Amino acid sequence: MTVSFTNVHKTLRKKTSRTKVLEGADAEFAGDRLTGILAPPGSGKTTIANLTTGKLRADTGRVRRSSLVSFPVASGGVFNGALTGRENLAFLCRVFGFDPVPIIRFVVDFTEIGKAIDKPFKDLNRDERTKLLFTSCYAIPFETYIVDESLIGGRGSFRARCEELVLERMQSAGFLILTSSPSLIRKYCNDVFVINRCKILEMHSVDEAESLLGANRLREGNGELELVGDTEESQFL
Repeated sequence: MTVSFTNVHKTLRKKTSRTKVLEGADAEFAGDRLTGILAPPGSGKTTIANLTTGKLRADTGRVRRSSLVSFPVASGGVFNGALTGRENLAFLCRVFGFDPVPIIRFVVDFTEIGKAIDKPFKDLNRDERTKLLFTSCYAIPFETYIVDESLIGGRGSFRARCEELVLERMQSAGFLILTSSPSLIRKYCNDVFVINRCKILEMHSVDEAESLLGANRLREGNGELELVGDTEESQFL
């Protein structure tokens, strides 16, 4: 099971600007490994996550997936704000080919949000929304989970249980963690890549990756998000 990039070119286009993210990039990520991609802020991590999931297409070249790849963990973009949490989960399960009943039951039990599961998603408070976003992805048995900076979320006892759930999933599935934090990759990952000069390069160690990119360009973090913030909230309105 792998995700592979072959001669991938990708430029992000806006009305008045173009930003080249990848130019002839080649890489292969083992679907059953814990892989980290280290890169400075603004260097294309989210673009690579979206190319990996299929949300974006390469301008030229090819991205191939031979494992069932998740949507990015805690990504609000996959939820419809007008639908309830239950309806959103049922839709996602059908898209990925899973029976929604046990997955919805797991999410309700794990999040402990009770009747809020049947509220329109945009009407949930930030705590309920955060619990639902993180749990929903891990509740579906993907073969490879995609993480764009935020691996664990929530507060208090939920955050502790969320970390336990992540560690459990890491025993049976692969992870591709895109981050600006060397310590996050040190904690979890077996394989290390970097984004540098529009290429994806495999490194022998986190120290080598950090040396190549420059420690002053990176940003330490633990991969935890307490609550979904205003930027994410705007996607549900």
